Amino acid sequence: MDGSKSARNESPPRDETAEALGPSADSTPAVESAAPRKRARTSRLRRYRKRDIPRWPRFILVRWLRGAILTGFIFPLLRVGYSLRIRGRDHLRAVEGPCIVISNHNMHLDHAMIMRSLPIRFRERLSIAAAASDIYGNRFRGFLTSLLGNGFPFNKEGSGVRESLDTVAQMLDEGWHVLIFPEGKLTVLGPMQRFKAGTGYLAVETGVQVVPVRIDILRPGFYEGSWFPTPRAKVEVHIGRPVTLESGTSYAEATAILEQAVRHA
Repeated sequence: MDGSKSARNESPPRDETAEALGPSADSTPAVESAAPRKRARTSRLRRYRKRDIPRWPRFILVRWLRGAILTGFIFPLLRVGYSLRIRGRDHLRAVEGPCIVISNHNMHLDHAMIMRSLPIRFRERLSIAAAASDIYGNRFRGFLTSLLGNGFPFNKEGSGVRESLDTVAQMLDEGWHVLIFPEGKLTVLGPMQRFKAGTGYLAVETGVQVVPVRIDILRPGFYEGSWFPTPRAKVEVHIGRPVTLESGTSYAEATAILEQAVRHA
């Protein structure tokens, strides 16, 4: 990297506002084509600090167990309560190498719906960035997230944000797709909230493709507050075309582009 980019990476990003990440005054909108092309399997973010990430969720035996539990128990259970329609899955053919998957966060089971919507080969390489204070604040829930979603704790605010962004970059460098929820909080049934600025930072600085996903709840289920006997809940998962942001795009602009990509997936 040149001197200006190195200096920018040394300043710890904050996820509260895009301005805190220092938008580049001379940057211009830049979204590369989503057409398939040769891509390096590692991110271009070289100045991240390697973190001590628990590796047991990626052991071969644990990965096999995860697949068995998901396909033999979790997904069949979801089918009982939810009718799921998947749109745009063919867009994943344009993904080469590790990528970031971003989605709106409008239901308690959205991570499970997304995993069920993905092809098995893609799902096997997926890791979920889960709320450190909420999910990993409870030891049992944290264990289940690591076991079933290859998850890791992600801090949404405070001093832990820098470490969490480093962890995402490290997972990408190790060849894993990473699922994040850029809104930073759950809003059951919506509407979709503004994205945290760390989303744009990750997309620009890692240089990997970003796959936008939108979940539409057409008929709420029990977990979405439906207490009366109804037919199965109805959910649609829309997978959009992968987006690649050029180096030099401002973080604020990148975040806005990705937010629109999810809205129109």
